[in-house]
Amino acid sequence: MAKVTLKSLAKGLNMSVSTVSKALNDSYEISEETKSKVKAYATAHNYQPNIIAQTLKTGKTNTIGVIIPKMSSPFESQIIEGIQEAATKENFRVVIMNSMENEAMEKSNISSMVAKGVDGILFCPIHEHSNINLVKQISENTPFVIFDRTNYAIDTHKIGVLNTEGTHAACQHLFDMGHRKVAILGGAHQGITADRVAGYKQAHKEADIPVQEEYIIYLNVKSVAELHEGLSRNIQKLRNLPEPPTAVVGISDTITTHSLGILSQLGIKVPQEIAVIGFANTDLAFSLNPSLSTIYQPAKDIGAISFAKVLDILNKKYRNQIEWEDIKLPTTIQLRESTKINL
Repeated sequence: MAKVTLKSLAKGLNMSVSTVSKALNDSYEISEETKSKVKAYATAHNYQPNIIAQTLKTGKTNTIGVIIPKMSSPFESQIIEGIQEAATKENFRVVIMNSMENEAMEKSNISSMVAKGVDGILFCPIHEHSNINLVKQISENTPFVIFDRTNYAIDTHKIGVLNTEGTHAACQHLFDMGHRKVAILGGAHQGITADRVAGYKQAHKEADIPVQEEYIIYLNVKSVAELHEGLSRNIQKLRNLPEPPTAVVGISDTITTHSLGILSQLGIKVPQEIAVIGFANTDLAFSLNPSLSTIYQPAKDIGAISFAKVLDILNKKYRNQIEWEDIKLPTTIQLRESTKINL
């Protein structure tokens, strides 16, 4: 079968090569009707553009890089899905790299993205200061948009969720169920964890319930093995307190779901002996035993908006005139069996 080219498309459509090329590239000079006709014909004939030639001509690769701290999180996976869907609609390719919660790996990933000639980078930093000087330097030519972990000191669009409000709502639900001794299981004491612990403390203050500092746990989340060991040790420590908590709030997918598993291994009944709720975007939340009450984050929306914002930067002629946005999307509480019993 002969290769489908711009020339053969033009011949089949009875149009000039220039018109077909402009239609495929969404030129303002071409009507929407003609664009639709050309694109439909190109799709029907399995037309594949010459990427190298296109890059040489436009100076763009139509490729967006995505750098995330870990691949194992359902939340991050759903963000990537949102990015991919939005990028596909705009004929962009997506390159994904995993920093594995390692600053040196993150630095290597940033450099690799630039070497690949990506048009922009969607970046979830491993912490609020990681590789910040490198990012500031590179962002002068290659735009960055920050997602999820938005406590990052560079001027750009940032898309995340209302972290403080999420834990506040979770605590309020537990208080409404009669709990007064609520623990929180977090990651490193910075960034998102700090915001979510702030919501936990604010809810206690508003309910006139004293905060027990021994109920606030910070964990090493750099590897699943370290997280599991830390959770197991700290959950047993909480249970051995003179006044053990009757409920726990997890601040991430992995912390919340691992907590449920560890409690089961220790023979601690949920929710009869301890209630569990937390940030979790896993599709399995409803089928766990017991089903897991969650603080749901609109992950796909975060991905789609992040892509839209980097595309907006790329389409701006004068980037110094852009008004940067710090977008915070609301979370929602999804109640299931793990918090069902009233005290």
